[in-house]
Amino acid sequence: MRTSRVALALLVAGVFAHAQAPAFDVVSITLSLPETGPDRSANIVRQRPDGGLTTTRTPVATLIYRAYPDTSAPDTVGLPDWARREFYDVTATSPLATATVEQRAAMLRAMLADRFQLRTHIERRELPSYDLVLDRKDGRLGLGLVPTNTDCDAVNAARRAGTAPPPIFDPDKPEPCTIIGSMDLIRGEAAISVLAQMLRASTGRLVVDKTGLRGAYRMSLKFDLAVVALGAVAPPENALSVFTAVREQLGLRLESSRAERDVLVIDRLERPTEN
Repeated sequence: MRTSRVALALLVAGVFAHAQAPAFDVVSITLSLPETGPDRSANIVRQRPDGGLTTTRTPVATLIYRAYPDTSAPDTVGLPDWARREFYDVTATSPLATATVEQRAAMLRAMLADRFQLRTHIERRELPSYDLVLDRKDGRLGLGLVPTNTDCDAVNAARRAGTAPPPIFDPDKPEPCTIIGSMDLIRGEAAISVLAQMLRASTGRLVVDKTGLRGAYRMSLKFDLAVVALGAVAPPENALSVFTAVREQLGLRLESSRAERDVLVIDRLERPTEN
């Protein structure tokens, strides 16, 4: 009798928790066709304060990464090719007045499960990675990596506490303890561990900092890997890869390795149901 009561309690708790999970009110999903949609490079995601969402020419992979913010492309397994190459326009309205980061992610997960039949689980796996190490035996660094005396831990703590103003975004001249990055550019001041995190997008793998370097560094790294990462037919002549740039500009090296980490496994993903 006691077992039945416990099972019933767990069932009721599960139903209650499911009922409390936020979900979008109305969702519209349409395939963005090349001949009718905007330029192929346009991938715009607009999220309103209430958690509502509007996207233009966005691959499903991008929506999944936003729904599971602790993962990224190198940490996802089983994603079908169409989820990266097909583009969708999505409009979703929210029942909330304001939405937290967790609620926004939860509404996206609910939409993906309902309309794309997304099923996932987290699994610990050993996958290819890169170790970021010193390239030269004497430890000499490149011109693009210069140590500074700035205590970025203290600066960033003050910014989070509101006792220091937030940094002003300037891609040409980043403020102290501020770093900018894209698929082919990393510039600013940060710890080497931050540099390793930013290199993931360009290398396609987890990058582990094994340089032994401590403190903050002023860094500037420019390369041409973006054209390859974005699926160009061929890189331009004399293109500079991120691996060569890291050695020549920073005096560091990316070595192939393997590392264990939690990955998001895609068990099921289908093209969206009709509106």
